[in-house]
Amino acid sequence: MPTYAQRPWLYRSTIILAVLTLIAFLAVNTIGFVDTETGSQFGCGHQWPLCNGAVIPQHWGIKTIIEFSHRGLVALATILLLALCAMVWVQYRKWIEVKVLMAFAIGFVFLEAALGALGVIFGDQPIELAFHFGVSLVAFNAILLLTLIIRYIRRSIERNPAAPSLRGETPRKLRVWTWVAVIYTYVAMYIGAYVASTGDGHLFRGWPIPLESPSVGPAFAVDWLHRTVALGLLVLSVYLAILAGRIRTRRPDLFFGSLTLVVLVCIQALSGALLLATNFTLFSFLIHVTVVTFLFAAVCYLAMQALPEPTRRWNAGGSSRSNETGYPTPGKGQPGHAGN
Repeated sequence: MPTYAQRPWLYRSTIILAVLTLIAFLAVNTIGFVDTETGSQFGCGHQWPLCNGAVIPQHWGIKTIIEFSHRGLVALATILLLALCAMVWVQYRKWIEVKVLMAFAIGFVFLEAALGALGVIFGDQPIELAFHFGVSLVAFNAILLLTLIIRYIRRSIERNPAAPSLRGETPRKLRVWTWVAVIYTYVAMYIGAYVASTGDGHLFRGWPIPLESPSVGPAFAVDWLHRTVALGLLVLSVYLAILAGRIRTRRPDLFFGSLTLVVLVCIQALSGALLLATNFTLFSFLIHVTVVTFLFAAVCYLAMQALPEPTRRWNAGGSSRSNETGYPTPGKGQPGHAGN
């Protein structure tokens, strides 16, 4: 049986497929945002999977084109994801990170599709639209992290085939705060998505604080909450960068990842100002949600890289390393025998 080292074409094919899958799901999310913002989610009526009573609709309006295109892209992207997971499973199924990310990717993609179908049939409330947005980001970022982990596995095997390792040691304090940041960022995104779904953001002007009086009603409190949480995210990202800066020589991945997070949080705030300046145009909205997609990716990347390396990557009585890496299993007393 050919070893890992003798099948570089399989690795390259996997990476190409992973990139295509990422592009497909980014397009799915983008058209999904357009679908919601233009009110096109009912372009096929309240029917799913049929569109206006047919597999392929006979009459085409702009809203029908948007909704039908969205559904078609979802089907294509899902096929690509399943093909990618099959290829990844064949090569890297012994890596716990791969199994977890595959489960998240497949699970949240199907959950996203189910929420979309239910929304078309029964309609969506703002709180449900916000939840749908959060699910779509988790699905996309699981695929993105899966793509990165494949590359890291390859590099780790090239560096040390006897005992491949994906991460170095991380101080417990930094590890805890990265996961706090994941939860905080997800909540912040949910609040922002809720504001967008209700349309209450159109009621306010002024940046970074609204100029209107509290007499506007409950929407004023929600808008203030949104902006306050956004400020808290900036403070949290800077704090993570300070913590990561203390170990930048031995963990440059965490340091540069945290700097990227700070930059993206700042860009996200500026894109919020752009929303107000352009009176919430579709283009500015797409910029805003695209930035938040990669912002969430940055914080998830930090959390993944801050995790401790598994004590053993292989079951005590399981297959040898050569089955997954293409290199011989080190014997007892040799470096790397105890795992990572």
